[in-house]
Amino acid sequence: MRIENAKVVLEATERAAEITSFILKENGWEAMWQGNPEFWAGRNPILFPIVGSTFDKIIHLDGKEYKMGNHGLLRQAMFTLEKHTDTSMTFSYSSTEETKLQYPFDFKVSVTYTLEEESVIVHYDIENTGKGLMPFSFGLHPAFNCPYNPEKTYEDYKIVFPCEENQDYTVPVHNEKEIPLSREIFQKYPTLIFEHLNSPYAELTDGEHGVRVSCAGYRWCAFWTPKQAPFLCIEPWHGHGDFGVVDTDFRKREGTMELPEGKIYSTEYKITLF
Repeated sequence: MRIENAKVVLEATERAAEITSFILKENGWEAMWQGNPEFWAGRNPILFPIVGSTFDKIIHLDGKEYKMGNHGLLRQAMFTLEKHTDTSMTFSYSSTEETKLQYPFDFKVSVTYTLEEESVIVHYDIENTGKGLMPFSFGLHPAFNCPYNPEKTYEDYKIVFPCEENQDYTVPVHNEKEIPLSREIFQKYPTLIFEHLNSPYAELTDGEHGVRVSCAGYRWCAFWTPKQAPFLCIEPWHGHGDFGVVDTDFRKREGTMELPEGKIYSTEYKITLF
């Protein structure tokens, strides 16, 4: 499925409602990672109803156990295209008897992509269509080509914040606005996770062109790339995986939210090319 305006072209697929291509017309470069399984077959999965996984890959909920894979239920789900205009499209997915074997709740997740100048606004609605309080966490996992400019190298890029950041959550950062990319930093810290960023967005840039990802309103923002892979993920999260043994009910895990029956939880973020 394709949408475009005068500045950008975006393509997405019903499988996982993933963006498969996002191009700035000015330079014609592909911003999105294309899912090469040599490094990582994913592209930009939706993380629901868990970000990452529990330490034992089991959801412990109300005295029962449910096996669930990394990042939840939607990574391979076939969404339905509900609406398509020249500059926006909406996909949706609803729970099934199969999903309830892993997560015993009725839900509907809708994803809307809307183009605005050089940006795409990605809006999510999560609806509790069943009974009782529905516990969940939620996150995004978009992967961007690095280098974005095919004439540059991975080491030409850096993570840039508009505000000074001070963090010791997983990586020590003190009064810094830039993190130069290197393979060594991701060998030492496999995932850079920041909590309560001062900045409303983060950029992946060579100092001239790049990708800006908004993270305002998200408690955590993570940066990840596997060994030698030519991409970087910038991941706004509501929730996170277990860092060790967590002996608590799923409803009580850090970052878990609870949605009353019949209610809709909405969140969004924006990706801008420059």
